[in-house]
Amino acid sequence: MWRLLLVLAAATNLAAQNPALRPVHRWGAPELGLNLSLGLGRGEFKSFVKAAGGIGGFVAVPLDPAGAFAIRGDFSVLYHNYDTWVLYPVVTTKSYVSTLRIGPQLALGSGPIRLYGLVAGGFSYFSTDLDLDDGCSCGVTTTLNDDFTWATEIGGGVRIGVRAPAGMGRGLALDLGVRALHNGQATYVTSAGITQNGDGSFTVQPIRSDANLLVFHIGFSAQLR
Repeated sequence: MWRLLLVLAAATNLAAQNPALRPVHRWGAPELGLNLSLGLGRGEFKSFVKAAGGIGGFVAVPLDPAGAFAIRGDFSVLYHNYDTWVLYPVVTTKSYVSTLRIGPQLALGSGPIRLYGLVAGGFSYFSTDLDLDDGCSCGVTTTLNDDFTWATEIGGGVRIGVRAPAGMGRGLALDLGVRALHNGQATYVTSAGITQNGDGSFTVQPIRSDANLLVFHIGFSAQLR
């Protein structure tokens, strides 16, 4: 870890000395970010769900002019199962976890590279839905199983300032991060737990276990002013 910090510090100094690599950043402005996320099952959850992928986003509102301290709100949706059943109409079943969190963020660095850490709390929503194909003009979504849990997380990352294309303003940054998401015990359904019956109906067999994830993300953030 200390070697990584030294490399990032050296890169920050190099960028600060080279005007061509020094985009203008005012880290004290509110930020909006969007990202692609990959969650890996941890502990007991890993036995049933190896990975889940989806999207996420955040808004960070600074509490000081330099933006070192901020209140950050995150939202993400990670899908861990998606199956298509050849019926008429075509039926799809999908299982996912949506999470909403809020908490403090601490950031270090005033140049084009900035490290940040965060802790947050909120809730997660585990759901398995059944969708009928829109081709039959009867698009319907039915929830086969769902569950709410309290969620906490701790994580961090790095933002690397990049030059925005003309007309897109300032403060665009590449955002790389990782967080440990703790959901505790949750009820959820995997593909092995969905069975199609002879009459076309479906039977689900939910699993109850710890449902914790290690989530990696890559995306972009932009300042709102």
